[in-house]
Amino acid sequence: MATHSTSDMTWNPWQPAPYADAEGAPMLMHGIVSNHYRGGIEAEGSQHVLIALGPDGTSTFTGLERVTGRVGDREGTFVLRISGSTAGGKANAELTVVEGSGTGALAGISGQGEYFCDNPGPNGNAAVTLDHSFG
Repeated sequence: MATHSTSDMTWNPWQPAPYADAEGAPMLMHGIVSNHYRGGIEAEGSQHVLIALGPDGTSTFTGLERVTGRVGDREGTFVLRISGSTAGGKANAELTVVEGSGTGALAGISGQGEYFCDNPGPNGNAAVTLDHSFG
């Protein structure tokens, strides 16, 4: 049976760096983000994110994040795969726990979730949900 956890996520200010640019095409960028989860997930995360930033300011992004801390009453680490987009000053992302990535008391964790952010700048915050279980 899955447990539904909600948290608020904030992050340290960060600045993605361009690594490929072509006139009229999305700029490709890479960034490293330190995330802080408070709520049903009490943890710290280190995320590497790849971003395709369109000329109109919208973006598509994907990343991997190692999350270290507590989910419910269990402690350990796990990896999230993140896939999302930004438009109109908002960001949405789907989250998937990478199979086999849990350690410690989080070994065997699986799950899916999402986050929503209406202030996706360097000093923003997001509402995170994660439906998770242990196998």
